[in-house]
Amino acid sequence: MRLASLGPALLAAFTLAVACAQEPAVTQDIVSAIPWPDQERAEYVLLAPDSLEEEGRGVLAVARQGGRFELRLRFENEEASDESVVLVDGVTLRPVSVRREFRGEKTRVIEGEYDAEEGTVQITETSDGDERQVPLRLKEHYYDNESSLFLWRTVAFSEGYEASYYAALTNQNTQQVVTLEVVGIEEVTVPAGTFQAWRVEIRAAGVKQVAWYADTPERPLVQYDNSRQLFQLTGVVEP
Repeated sequence: MRLASLGPALLAAFTLAVACAQEPAVTQDIVSAIPWPDQERAEYVLLAPDSLEEEGRGVLAVARQGGRFELRLRFENEEASDESVVLVDGVTLRPVSVRREFRGEKTRVIEGEYDAEEGTVQITETSDGDERQVPLRLKEHYYDNESSLFLWRTVAFSEGYEASYYAALTNQNTQQVVTLEVVGIEEVTVPAGTFQAWRVEIRAAGVKQVAWYADTPERPLVQYDNSRQLFQLTGVVEP
């Protein structure tokens, strides 16, 4: 997976696949509690799922801005980088804005401005100097897709919990239903140590991904398998 070498990998790192799928009848708001501190930086190694060869490094960072959080993701190797910043409400995690930038052989920037009252997001895409703007009308119970790894951290962790919501994929000008299921607690060993972690299975458009969140008050993401890459936690820095 690469953007030149890393691109598709990074793209898949936190973008769910789009395909035809039957949508569940019910979606809902899924944020139960915000477990992270006002400032946090978690670092990851990105591995090929079969060989476990290192393919890149990643950072997930949180910074409070008044009543909002800035959620930042960055993935990179020697050839390419993929970075997104989502500004969200500090209680509901409803998105306010998003910016995602891919850098490799070419540069592509996607920006989105959300209007909660109108239920829309205005998307601007810039690639090699060319700019286009498109609106996307949002359905109820939506979150920005780039906030996914943070969002899943806030659900009610209990065995058998299941819920669905809409993910807005601004880089593809579409949205899709995502269904989460909390399966139970498993022991997971990563470079940062061994954790008792909640296994969360994520399904969208026929694709399954798995995320493991530590069974601690802060619930950091310790491992994530998106079927193309394996993310493993190397450390968490809190100021």
